[in-house]
Amino acid sequence: MKLLKQKLYFFILLFLPLIVESQNKYNLDFNDFKQEEQKMPKGWFKWGNFENLTGEVISDGNSVGKVVSDKNGTFGCITYMIPANYVGDTIVLSGRIKFENVKDYVGLVMRIDGHSKKGSLAFKSMQNQKIRGTSDWREYSIKLPFPSNAKAIYVGGILGKKGVAWFDDFKVSIDGIDIQKLEETKRLTLEDYNSYKLESALSKSSRKLDFSNEGTLRNSLDPLIEKIGDKKIVAIGESTHGTSEFYRLREIITKRLIKEKGYRLVVLENPYDDIEILNRDLFKSPLDSLMHKHLFSIYQTQEMKSFLQWYKDNKSDYNIEFKGCDDSYWIFYELLKDNFNSINDDVLNKLLEELKSNIEKSSTDKLKKEHKVNNLIYNNILDIENYLETTKKTTKSIREILFNGKNTYINYLNIKNQKPIQSRDEIMADRISFLAKNSDGKIIVWAHNAHISKEIITDNEIGIMGRDLKKEFGSDYYTIGLTTLKGSYTYMDGKFINGDHLYTEKLKTESFQPVDSFFWEKKLSQNGNSFVMDMSDLKNQLTTDEIIGATRLIGYSKESKEDFYYLPLSKNFDMMIFIEETNSTKPIFE
Repeated sequence: MKLLKQKLYFFILLFLPLIVESQNKYNLDFNDFKQEEQKMPKGWFKWGNFENLTGEVISDGNSVGKVVSDKNGTFGCITYMIPANYVGDTIVLSGRIKFENVKDYVGLVMRIDGHSKKGSLAFKSMQNQKIRGTSDWREYSIKLPFPSNAKAIYVGGILGKKGVAWFDDFKVSIDGIDIQKLEETKRLTLEDYNSYKLESALSKSSRKLDFSNEGTLRNSLDPLIEKIGDKKIVAIGESTHGTSEFYRLREIITKRLIKEKGYRLVVLENPYDDIEILNRDLFKSPLDSLMHKHLFSIYQTQEMKSFLQWYKDNKSDYNIEFKGCDDSYWIFYELLKDNFNSINDDVLNKLLEELKSNIEKSSTDKLKKEHKVNNLIYNNILDIENYLETTKKTTKSIREILFNGKNTYINYLNIKNQKPIQSRDEIMADRISFLAKNSDGKIIVWAHNAHISKEIITDNEIGIMGRDLKKEFGSDYYTIGLTTLKGSYTYMDGKFINGDHLYTEKLKTESFQPVDSFFWEKKLSQNGNSFVMDMSDLKNQLTTDEIIGATRLIGYSKESKEDFYYLPLSKNFDMMIFIEETNSTKPIFE
């Protein structure tokens, strides 16, 4: 009997490594590979246009992935897909790389896709690190925030033009735990979830909005105002830029926060410089004219005018400020010069002349010249900033203008220094953060649901603004989404936002497309015509905030199937206001 136990013990020791290896869910070490039968290790496939991607046995029981460049291709990536059935905040990919005669770049790559067919949720590549030459085996790693609406995780080893690269021992960890050992958590969707339980949870976590008159509507918003409390930043969203009821609710909530809670700054998703000039001329020019010159066309409506008229009439009484957070190249110099009129300084005047000269040269069709001139503009702004700080001639207003100027031109510097490009969302987040940190007051932000969302929604961009603000300000960043199921909305024919300074597009009206039962809006409509829903209450009722469903997010243009996104609504917003049927905004200019 003793001999039998010894033999059994010996057997376990001998074969335990094989047993453990066979328990791996994913072939991230490339070892599931039979060279005589397969071109690549099991589960691995090709991205890019190199033809020579293979597995290679380098020793007994040890295989690797191999990428060889070819003359006709630009890159090759040996890739593996992992279902995103996990929960966590941060995902890390590590792996060993060996390479020879690499002329362009080599490295790791990771992409996380959601349920939407449009774009990725997150992406990271070592391409910008420009790792080149020849090297024996070394370990590298990259990391990303792990989105809660992820569907698939793609990991790979990438090689640019010219060279050979080998990849081995990939490891994926979420919040420090190896994914091979991490327990899978199936992603719940509206299609999977128990309808009765969901409807019950929606009912218990919401409060009816009564649109009978201004008084009843105001009273039904009381719990929302109370819940906001004294948050530093309150972001009020919209699922379209062209819905009348959204602006009405925004105006009511904003006025109450100003009057009852002491909020003093409203920030709009509109070019910063334009709003500053609008403020400058607020009491000199007609409001219609100012809106036409300085607001995106989508905002040139009776609904926006209603708020701006109230702002104009009450600005001094409540000491309110109105600002923009979007990018702008058009009137930065004009704005800066206005603020320097009271400063008589020869050195400063010379610096301003250099800035003006470079701005005049920046309009060019030659890309190389454009990058060079705009880098000079960024340096001009730094020179002005440093001079004013040194001579103690700066002011709070000038610091803010210069900060926004640097933000406008930052990507030319990033290109020059081979750093990642900052997205529009990141720039807006930086500007709102600056206002929050350089003000004693509390801020109200008017922006699209896609921007204020506390998590990235798609394209490795949409939602970055809200995510970054949530990361920086924590629970002091509070989001209120607004959405609807049916009715009409206004839009403008597609154009590149901030592509020019002509806000002259005519607004058009369209009806919403019908959606199926697996859209959040369809589920919400089963709970009533209009209500405010507390997402923390919904999470408690459902015991999860991971249920993924489709939602509609229409930007400036006409609705298309690309405007359907998949996300766990209760994780993206603190509150959600739903109105079953809404109407389009009313344009000022027909």
